[in-house]
Amino acid sequence: MRQHIGRSRSWPPFRRLSLSLLLFAAATAAEVSFNRDIRPVMSDTCFRCHGPDKNARMAGLRLDIREEALKKTASGAVPIVPGKPEASAMVERVFAEGARIMPPKYAHKELTAAQKELIRRWVAEGARYEGHWAYTPVRRPEPPKVAAPRAPLRNPVDAFIQARLAKEGLGPSPEADRRTLVRRVTLDLTGIPPAPSEVEAFVSDRSPGAYERVLDRLLRSPRYAEKQAMHWLDAVRYADTCGFHGDNAFPAWPYRDYVLKAFRDNKPFDQFTREQIAGDLIPNATPGQKVASAYNRLSRSSAEGGLQPKEYLAKYAADRVRTTSAVWLGSTLGCAECHDHKFDPFTARDFYSMKAFFADILETGLVPDRGPRAWGAQLALPAEEQQRRRERLSWQMAEARRSLEQETLGLIGVDERWEKRVLERFENGELAWQFQRPLSASSERGARLAVFNDEPVESNYWVGGSLVVERKPGSGMVVAGGPNPDNETYTVTFRPGEGTWTALGLEVVQEETLPGTRFARGADRFVLSEVEAELSSAAGQPAGKLAFSLAASNMTIPAPEYPAIAAVDGDPKTGWSVFSYTEVGDMFLAMRFRDKVRTGAGSVLTVRLRHDSGYRRATIGRFRLALAATAHSWPEPALRKRPSDGKAAILKAGLPERLVKALESAPDARTEEQRAALLEYYAWSTPELAPRLEQIARLEAEQGALEASIPRVLATQSTRPRVTRILRRGNWMDESGEIVEPAVPGFLGKLDTGGRRASRLDLANWIGSRDNPLTARVFVNRTWRQFFGAGLS
Repeated sequence: MRQHIGRSRSWPPFRRLSLSLLLFAAATAAEVSFNRDIRPVMSDTCFRCHGPDKNARMAGLRLDIREEALKKTASGAVPIVPGKPEASAMVERVFAEGARIMPPKYAHKELTAAQKELIRRWVAEGARYEGHWAYTPVRRPEPPKVAAPRAPLRNPVDAFIQARLAKEGLGPSPEADRRTLVRRVTLDLTGIPPAPSEVEAFVSDRSPGAYERVLDRLLRSPRYAEKQAMHWLDAVRYADTCGFHGDNAFPAWPYRDYVLKAFRDNKPFDQFTREQIAGDLIPNATPGQKVASAYNRLSRSSAEGGLQPKEYLAKYAADRVRTTSAVWLGSTLGCAECHDHKFDPFTARDFYSMKAFFADILETGLVPDRGPRAWGAQLALPAEEQQRRRERLSWQMAEARRSLEQETLGLIGVDERWEKRVLERFENGELAWQFQRPLSASSERGARLAVFNDEPVESNYWVGGSLVVERKPGSGMVVAGGPNPDNETYTVTFRPGEGTWTALGLEVVQEETLPGTRFARGADRFVLSEVEAELSSAAGQPAGKLAFSLAASNMTIPAPEYPAIAAVDGDPKTGWSVFSYTEVGDMFLAMRFRDKVRTGAGSVLTVRLRHDSGYRRATIGRFRLALAATAHSWPEPALRKRPSDGKAAILKAGLPERLVKALESAPDARTEEQRAALLEYYAWSTPELAPRLEQIARLEAEQGALEASIPRVLATQSTRPRVTRILRRGNWMDESGEIVEPAVPGFLGKLDTGGRRASRLDLANWIGSRDNPLTARVFVNRTWRQFFGAGLS
């Protein structure tokens, strides 16, 4: 037969697996085999009532285990007496008529005469049970002798096929013509038809080995790797999105590329297995091996607010057990999540012992899908040029920070009263940000901006788990409403009055009725591309543009790709944003003027907030504008409580409480965190250090942009293993079950780890070892099905 796919004996292991191991299913016809002849019949007609399921078992009779089948029943009958079918109650009932026949008429499972005779012969031959053939060691049987081959026997598989065809009185199909053959093998191996020139070349090539040369060419083709990778990715449930909730895209594609490369390079299958299950645990693991470990992170994950993290950790872990057991062991181990398997020898203990292998994977049940912590552990995959830039920027940043620290300490050393001076200014209110009362607020593309100076505005916020709805004067708040176009620019004007100003402040007000992070109107976040400011001496007079040198914000979890400095860098493609859903309270952006700004009584300041990024409809919902009269005003007008007539007065003080506490503490009593915060504050408030701060801000922005451009992949990161218990009925809330350690299914043996806790690497090594009878069979069966339409079993 020429329809099969063959190749020379020089095939590498990964590609010759299907040929070298397909022979496991052969069986002799000399005697009745339990696995080949009897088990399939009993599985179909007997095991429903007399099999593994104790809840469905009738008459206390179990026929799938020899010891049970040989026991005397309550009626005194013995179901099976080896060698004596005439004394075996089971044989008697099988051949009975009327009400005594088994299976009973109501079961609608009638045995054929041939099946009954097989059962009688099997008992007469000793009723030998065999372990399921899938769990016995793989062996290479001798090919059967074919007395009169009706087609050339080109390899051992042909011998098995022709022997079976002869048994059925059939002959092989006619040999395919050369055009059909080359089309068939090309479609099978690459998934696409051959080019006309390839067909003609094969038809014309009558030399020996022409077919094998076609196979060699196809197996070297990238199309072959793509087709094989497609089947593998389906098996391991690969997707480019997270599956649950919003089904957002997550960074898994480098794993897909790893699989493609593995098939293209003909990677040994045991290595392919080891890298996926435990690539991160391999000593001195390469980046490629760590990418392979993304297999463990391909399970569906959810970022839905309100979910129970513990429940979803259980879901993720169970998914890994089900997938690993199906892909490599060909077993439905997931059936044992709630109870022992109904048909296979897997127990609930086996399921949770397998689950324990994956208990070391660092992950959370609620997976953030946005911001710097999105999708949990990731591996950066910079290109060579990106890595060189990374190293250069890292060195430049370290040098700049070292210089800043030296310069800061040098200035502090000759300015002994600076701490006292700052506290005095704080106490008399000089550091407070002065929030402005807008004269007007407008937009360029249709949004309606309402100004609330003395007018009351409704605000919604959470306090202690309760939603508070409050109406109070807006104190200069601007609220956006109406249409929300993809991009928008807000323009606000106000009169600062007479004064000298060092910085412009933007307070983005958090409002519970807004989506996402509760700062933006239509998107889950805002992106402020650019802030522009102009000053005119009076209304209607020409305005001069004001320049900024520095910017800083009070975010606790900054987004590296959206730094504060990006709001004043003159580039509309960059911007400042808040990503984290855990930010609580208003966000504040302080922008230092390059030169001090002096205003008179009639001066008008115009501020434009541009939202021109590619992130659509990411516009600010509510905001206020402020000015600072001194460089000592920190970019965090946090609320500070202090005694006032026995009550707590809340002041927009221009200096957060943590800095006040640090300043009020004795120098030798300060924590390391307080000392670092004071150095940072001193640098911000000292004009001589502004150039160095600007340098650092620019480097940070460049680093953030670089990191955002580097591809990443979900990575497996090992941590201290979580406790794994047997969950009764799979209930994640039930913690009464026994604690289990990592172990392979008990009936398949034990791992020898020398007494230490078994790891994913131990599991991967066992899966790919000769001690495991399943992996080779499963791969061959899947390959056989892929090429011939049906598996071997």
